[in-house]
Amino acid sequence: MNDCIKTFKVFLCALLLGISAALFSLTPLGTQLEEELGLPWLFQLRGGIPPSEQIIIVSIDKVSAEILSLPEDPEKWPRSYYAQLIEKLNRQNPSIIALNMTFGESRGEENDQLLAEAMDKGKNIVLSNYIKQNIVRTNNGSNQFKYEQIIDPLPLLESAALITAPFPLPKTASTVKQFWTYKNSAGDITTFPVAIFQSYVFKQVYPEILQLLSSLNPSVSQLLPSSFDKLLIESNIIEFIQTIQTIISSDSQSLERLNLLIKEARFSVEKKRLLNAWIALLKSPDSLYFNHYGSAGTIPTIPFYQALVSDILNPELFKNKVVLIGVSENIEPEKNQGFYTVFSKTDRDIVSPIEIAATAVANLINNTWLKPLSLQNQFLVILMWSIILFGICHFFTYKLAIYLVIISNLLYLLFAFQWFYSNSIWLPLFIPFLVLTPIVLTFQTIVFFLEGKRERKSMEKAFSLYIPNSVVSSFKKNHDASTMGHYGELMFGVCMSTDAEQYTALSENMKPEKLNTLINEYYSVMFPLVTKNEGIISDIIGDAMFAIWTSTDPTAKTRLAACLSALEILQAITQFNHAQFHPLPTRIGLHFGEIRLGNVGAADHYEYRAVGDTVNTATRIEGLNKYLNTQILVSADVIKSLSDFTTREVGFFILKGKSHPVHIYELISNNELLDSSQRSVITAFIKGLKLFQQQKWSEALQIWLELERVFPNDGPTLFYIQYLKENLHLIHEHTDQSQPTVISMGNITNSLVFNH
Repeated sequence: MNDCIKTFKVFLCALLLGISAALFSLTPLGTQLEEELGLPWLFQLRGGIPPSEQIIIVSIDKVSAEILSLPEDPEKWPRSYYAQLIEKLNRQNPSIIALNMTFGESRGEENDQLLAEAMDKGKNIVLSNYIKQNIVRTNNGSNQFKYEQIIDPLPLLESAALITAPFPLPKTASTVKQFWTYKNSAGDITTFPVAIFQSYVFKQVYPEILQLLSSLNPSVSQLLPSSFDKLLIESNIIEFIQTIQTIISSDSQSLERLNLLIKEARFSVEKKRLLNAWIALLKSPDSLYFNHYGSAGTIPTIPFYQALVSDILNPELFKNKVVLIGVSENIEPEKNQGFYTVFSKTDRDIVSPIEIAATAVANLINNTWLKPLSLQNQFLVILMWSIILFGICHFFTYKLAIYLVIISNLLYLLFAFQWFYSNSIWLPLFIPFLVLTPIVLTFQTIVFFLEGKRERKSMEKAFSLYIPNSVVSSFKKNHDASTMGHYGELMFGVCMSTDAEQYTALSENMKPEKLNTLINEYYSVMFPLVTKNEGIISDIIGDAMFAIWTSTDPTAKTRLAACLSALEILQAITQFNHAQFHPLPTRIGLHFGEIRLGNVGAADHYEYRAVGDTVNTATRIEGLNKYLNTQILVSADVIKSLSDFTTREVGFFILKGKSHPVHIYELISNNELLDSSQRSVITAFIKGLKLFQQQKWSEALQIWLELERVFPNDGPTLFYIQYLKENLHLIHEHTDQSQPTVISMGNITNSLVFNH
């Protein structure tokens, strides 16, 4: 269930980020970033490519002006030179000749007439005009409005041309990226590249167009001229083309049907390609993206002076080509007439206006202008990319996800490059690469960090159930495995050892599951009382618990806390046993001294615990409870100078396995909890113990026997009575009263063990 919720959250994040990024990509700023950053990547990856074979440029350049002794301003060249050039070119039967020259002023009636005759003779000339921006201010000058005016060539030259059209370009931030197909602000007029392309298409495939229109709408096709030559004689080609486009474009189904007709027609591959390019233009927006072929000079270019002597050139050089004639950027560099493209690295890479126009025409003829994804498809691509990135980061480990994201980006780039190179389709790069991928990786890194931090806290919490928090924190700072065995410190501490009576018998008769439940409930009562009093659970073995209270100096605070904990445990276990079918009476032993607290073990396994004689002594003191029928025994070192508790001295004992005596006290209660009968027992017992220590065995025995008659269940009293009865015939030999009498537990018989 948690995994499903987590997956849903990741999907929701991917969806929200993807939608946000997709919407941003559709904004003007998003589009600009893709144009300025994403698009150049694709061009640089692709590099230069061979230009269209149908296009050739005749450049009006500085070298030609010098060789022909002509002015630097091409507008001042005698029109006879242009007429001569057109005649020379037409000898090789080019398809279309396009002059990116305005010819708005007369250069002599004779020269103008020569140029007009040369243009009219070939009937394949496209001239450029230009759009002039005009500003009109109101009378008070507070308001103004702009309008665009078409400045045409001389009427004589305009009438001799097939079409005249302007060549405006959209304003861009850095490099030239788009060209207009139709200029709406100037009356939806056809632009120079489109005029050249349409003239070329109609001249090359006019019969096929007639056949298609006849299949599409027979009544319309009957009104059209039967050949392109008749079209030039009978109709205005501009109006004719616009009429046909209006008929076709008025119905979206007509364009789809034309595509189907072209596909089914038995036309040559070249003619189908041209027709498909024409239909694609009809479907296109009013501005298209350049598909640049390379740096300046990539499109084949012949200087003006060489074209004038075309007899020395390849006789097939201009045949069936579209020839564009225009100014090279080097003829008047001070006018800054060139353009920067994505391939422009220096000022020498400025591309001339005529090469920009030739690029646009070549893109139209080959249907290779760059085609961005539709808004809908771009939205979906970015949204899906967001989901893919988030999916990778969610379902794989962090390190593997990083590699997969990098590989995915490379695959996306390869796919985008392939579509760009083969299909002229422009997939977005900036948003997927520089927006989505960094955001997703940053987000995943933060999530990984937070999850790692959460996991570390969970592990620390889990470790803290086994070892103290302070130790866990220390391990984080000193986690070198080679030093684990040396980790620890010498401290002063109280060691508490506990043991549950009857546990062995229970373990033999109870099922492990029930025994486990019982012992867990038992420890759930004890453990909080240790930690509450700032103790550490050092170890548990079955029914035995070992806890410690440590400090760097022998302070009374740790001894006080340990004694309080022992009394609270005894009280809590008593209440616990009242509610249990299988009670677990508990014995407790405490001792104070030096211990080493740290790691114990070897390379493959360590445990955090206390080591030292204090640990062993506490365990032996706990075992002494069985003989004295007591519940809490402590060494004199534990209760030294502590006045908060009621205790009873029970003697000096050499505990099993030990060689030195330990002064033992019974920890009974807090002072305020003691009643009068308990005080009487303690007083009488201590009186007998003093006589015992003075080796007055008979007198001590007599006091304890009298105490037994009043309080028959006092464990220490019964122990000493039994001890004296069994050993009185031996202990009379001890005559040194300067030393306290010591009982060696190694010599105690089983008869002195209290069994319950």
